[in-house]
Amino acid sequence: MPVLAAEGLAKSYGTRHALVDASIEVNSGEFVAVLGASGSGKTTLFRCLTRLAEPDAGSVTLCGQSFSGLQGRPLADARRQIGVVFQQFNLVRRLSAIDNVLAGRLAGVPLWRVMTRQFDHADERIAVEALVAVGLADHIDQRADTLSGGQQQRVAIARAIAQNSRIILADEPVASLDPETAEQILGLLHGLTRSRGMAVLTTLHQPHLAEKFSDRALHMEAGRFVGNPH
Repeated sequence: MPVLAAEGLAKSYGTRHALVDASIEVNSGEFVAVLGASGSGKTTLFRCLTRLAEPDAGSVTLCGQSFSGLQGRPLADARRQIGVVFQQFNLVRRLSAIDNVLAGRLAGVPLWRVMTRQFDHADERIAVEALVAVGLADHIDQRADTLSGGQQQRVAIARAIAQNSRIILADEPVASLDPETAEQILGLLHGLTRSRGMAVLTTLHQPHLAEKFSDRALHMEAGRFVGNPH
C-alpha cells in the first residue's frame, strides 16, 4: 500500500492550469524526485498533496485513508503523518534547534509552552534523538538564526523525524544550498528511507542529483507528468 497516493489532481488559478490530471504514488522506503522548471507545477502539486491548497479535482490518499475530505482535528492529525521541508527552512529563528523540533512534534500546542519549556521529558528525549540522527548533536541548544543553511535544513528534517512522519515532502530543499551541502542533505534524506523506512518525495531542479539519490524520477511540464519514470 502506498504511503501517499494522488489520482487525477487538477488545480487552476484563473485561466492558468497549474496542475492537470496529475497522479502519483510513493511507497514506504522509497525516494521519489519530481523534476521540472520553475512554473511546471511542482509546488502546486505539493500544496495539493498537503492540503495547503485544495485541488479542483482529484483525490489524495494517505496511509490508505482518504485525505481529501478531512477537516479540523482529523485533518491536523493526518498532517502529522507528513513532514514538510521547505526551501527556506520555515524555522522559528529566535528558538533553539531543539525547541524548533519540539514545536513540530507538539503541533497544536501553543508556542509559548515550547518557549517556556513546558513539555514532557519523553518529548525532549525524542527531539534530542532526532537532532543526533541528523548530525546536530553539538548544536542542540543553538539558536536557529545562528546556524548555517545546511544546519537549518537538518533541523527541519529532524522536526519531521520527531513527529513520527511516514513521509517527508521536501519542496526544493537544496535550492539555496551550495553543491556540497546539497548532496549532504539529499544523502541524509535518502538515508532515512533506508534506515527508518520513511518515504521521501522531493522536488528538484538538478537532474544529476535526482539520478544520484532517487529511486524514481518524474518529470513535470505545464502541470502534467511527462515521459516515463526512471
